[in-house]
Amino acid sequence: MSKPIPYSDSHPDVRWLPVMDWNVKFFGAHQQRVSKNWSMPEESHVGFEINLVLDGRQETMMGKNRYVLKAGDIILIPPGFKHVNRCVSDEGMAYFCAHFNVDDAGFRQEMIRNNRILFPSGTDENAKLRNVLDNWIALTRRHGPYTPADRFRIQAQLFELFGILAQLAGTQQEEQEALTPTALHYAKAMAEAIKANFDPHRPNREGVPRKAMRIEDIASSLGISPGYGLQVFRKVYGISPRRYLSELKLHEARLLIQQPDLSLEEIASRLGYSHVSHFSRQFKRWTGMSPLQYRHQAGKR
Repeated sequence: MSKPIPYSDSHPDVRWLPVMDWNVKFFGAHQQRVSKNWSMPEESHVGFEINLVLDGRQETMMGKNRYVLKAGDIILIPPGFKHVNRCVSDEGMAYFCAHFNVDDAGFRQEMIRNNRILFPSGTDENAKLRNVLDNWIALTRRHGPYTPADRFRIQAQLFELFGILAQLAGTQQEEQEALTPTALHYAKAMAEAIKANFDPHRPNREGVPRKAMRIEDIASSLGISPGYGLQVFRKVYGISPRRYLSELKLHEARLLIQQPDLSLEEIASRLGYSHVSHFSRQFKRWTGMSPLQYRHQAGKR
């Protein structure tokens, strides 16, 4: 996170707070009750996923790691981690899930290095996180549209969550090697360039897909070598720039496919694919389903 600016030499009595200009996303937050053997297909996200089991038991598989959550347990899934969630209790399960991301390279690096996944019920860490999640859950039980005041409350709780997670990660921070501010700067600049180049909502000429982005060109524009750029990006974000772009594409593809008025041809073009067949094959590699199968399943939720 940003560090306080020290006292100014010219104005020793002035103490400044840090300047913050973040891109924050909060999406996919919902409470749901499911039946025995319910499961979600394998997926990964460009942001974090936090999951609280309210009732029953949930199994989460991430690679070769298996986590079984009982009522009250919380799991935090980092960006880019492929995972499968399913109900493993005969009576079914209730859960709350939310996805979030903040474009602060220092925070993301702390979270990745801390590598905390499971927060069991009854621990101090769980209790702190539960306070935030319970406030969100209370809002899901309200009737009618969300007001601007509700949205600000959601955002306030999100920043409270950032503070809790950063504090938990900071307890181990001093024991690990930190990246220099310069390395953090270049990693964040690369991420910003990737997102700026990939913008599926930016108008483009009909039938003309956007020019493919090259990581080498981004590194060159920043005055650094591709090897150094790849190194610092991996350390901060935990994945390669190419994987980061793939996660952005998958996230946007899911959102666009759920809009029935958009054809697959238009979606493929927005995401930078020259042929819808190329997009369909890639989407099936990502999710195990074709775009049409995913659109049909999403329509049942």
